[in-house]
Amino acid sequence: MKSTQLHIDQTSSDELTKSILDGVDSKLEQFFEKYKTIKSNNEEELLTVDETLGLLKCSKQALWNWRKKGILPSYRLGNRVYYKKSDIYDKLVKQS
Repeated sequence: MKSTQLHIDQTSSDELTKSILDGVDSKLEQFFEKYKTIKSNNEEELLTVDETLGLLKCSKQALWNWRKKGILPSYRLGNRVYYKKSDIYDKLVKQS
């Protein structure tokens, strides 16, 4: 990360505000670029319940409740339940 030193006593409030906002903007751009890369790489990847639990670090009961309430969509193939990785990341981004 590129950092620059600011001398607050020599900087106007507008310049300080602009410097802070530029830093926030660059961090947000980095986050969304990383998210786009993750989303494009894992667009249709299906996760098992155990893999989803590992990713979300939650209990089986919480995952089951989210599934039943429609918070996190699930897909059934035979007797097994799967979750799309892209659905999980979309839900995480919308929550933050």
